[in-house]
Amino acid sequence: MLEALGIEANLRTRRAPCVLHGGANPTAFAWTESGLWHCHSCGAGGDRIFLVRAVRKCNFRDAVEFLAQLAGVTYAPRVIPRGEIERIRRNRVRAEKVAWHIHDEIVRLRCFYRDGLQRAERLQKRFGGELLRASTQGARDSAWDRLARLAPVGTFFFAAWRFIGNATPGALARFALASTVERRRFMLEGVTR
Repeated sequence: MLEALGIEANLRTRRAPCVLHGGANPTAFAWTESGLWHCHSCGAGGDRIFLVRAVRKCNFRDAVEFLAQLAGVTYAPRVIPRGEIERIRRNRVRAEKVAWHIHDEIVRLRCFYRDGLQRAERLQKRFGGELLRASTQGARDSAWDRLARLAPVGTFFFAAWRFIGNATPGALARFALASTVERRRFMLEGVTR
């Protein structure tokens, strides 16, 4: 491939002068067996297809056809009907909108559960201090009741915060979508009541 592109390469060191910027340094251009290359002078780099495109100044399809001819493979590009291309574009736009929606929802959830956890921790500290300061049995019981009601809330927020921090992207996206659906259903029920 390098010979076909006009690159005079040293096969032992895998180095050559860079044909992209026309340099004379014989060790500027380096490549690997996997087809990756890099010019240490101009900073260009990439794979085989990008090299063919850069040297021959052609598009992607022409570069693939060139490499197929070198390999002795027949290349027949698949022709996609116009309606199919439009459908693919619409699906891509829809997927991008959903991805941004999920991202926004995850940010909202992180803020919501972080704030809820902080609020629960503050209330637990306050009620714990109130419990220590209580002198009569009645006051102590009411503080214990408030602390007991608050404990499950703090546990819930802590568990949700840990889940959001440690969940895989797919699980986090499903959680965000489910929470969005639940919130909308709650809002609709609140409006209808």
